[in-house]
Amino acid sequence: MKRLLYIITGVILLSGCAVSNDARTARLEKRMNDKVAESAIVKKAVESRQYIIKMDKIYGERGTWADLTPRNNYLIIDGEIASVSLGYIGRSYKSGLISGINFNGHTVAYKLNSDETKGLYKIETSVRKGNDTFDFFLTISADGSCMVNVNNIYIQSVSYKGSLVPITRLSKNQISTGARM
Repeated sequence: MKRLLYIITGVILLSGCAVSNDARTARLEKRMNDKVAESAIVKKAVESRQYIIKMDKIYGERGTWADLTPRNNYLIIDGEIASVSLGYIGRSYKSGLISGINFNGHTVAYKLNSDETKGLYKIETSVRKGNDTFDFFLTISADGSCMVNVNNIYIQSVSYKGSLVPITRLSKNQISTGARM
């Protein structure tokens, strides 16, 4: 009788482990599918040049850094149009101190290099407003995290860390029914 009880207990424990492994496998598959879907969204946004990069950290010279508020610090690339609102720490070579980089302009150059094996996108773009040109060097990973370096002849080079958010367009049907983004 004891032997039968041990056998039944062993069978129940082994079947419980099998169910646990199936659940673990299902969770891993779901994570992989989510990563693939996320990287496809990032790829589409980068290739269509329709994205927002929300900056959450700024890096100055000599290793100084500061946290930023992402809703106030962004780079928007929407085709040929760019909108920039970034906090700034560093020197200004033209006039007095500046506290931010804020302007709307047009992209005059846009070079995209993708490394599919590493899941990285490297973008070099120049944005012009009037006579001023800002050069942006972006490195975007497949999960949407990115590093941005900003150069201009009148300011010291500065780097940012942030995340990519794709720009989504509403269809005419969504606009007419009053759908919100």
